[in-house]
Amino acid sequence: MPGGRSLLLAGVVSTLAAITGAAWLHEARPGSVVQSAAPALTADEERFATALWAVHREATRSAVTMSFAGITYQAEDRDARALARKIEPLAKFFHDAEMQVRAMSAPPSLSKTQVQYVGAMALYAGAAAEMLKFTEDGDSQRLGVAHEMDVRASEDMLRVGEVLWPGQYKPH
Repeated sequence: MPGGRSLLLAGVVSTLAAITGAAWLHEARPGSVVQSAAPALTADEERFATALWAVHREATRSAVTMSFAGITYQAEDRDARALARKIEPLAKFFHDAEMQVRAMSAPPSLSKTQVQYVGAMALYAGAAAEMLKFTEDGDSQRLGVAHEMDVRASEDMLRVGEVLWPGQYKPH
């Protein structure tokens, strides 16, 4: 159904544009240049933030890669096997990242932040799983479900970033 795929592609592109626009507006507001109101992290919080940053760097890159793999599939190649080859390592990464973040020792003050990040990794892993199921059964509704999970995960990562790395550039 070409009309449905075009609508899905338009939805993905518009969502990415909306998230990018919201991040840009957030960064452009007067108080976002200097985050003096944000309390400094304690030593334990800083250790956790530093450990999580190593995962976060790769998670951000992987999330963007996954989004563009879906867009490329919809807009250009329509090769389900090529899509699966792109998504399989990302699915493994997000699953492993979820386990890695879950195993981290967060100070009590950041336990909710840790849970939120674990949830984001689980959502990304679920989105990747839905995309892989699509490559097997061709049910295009799976791409819509994957997209919704991807957007929620991205929003959760942004929220965690505001706590741990205020003022961070937000590419997703």
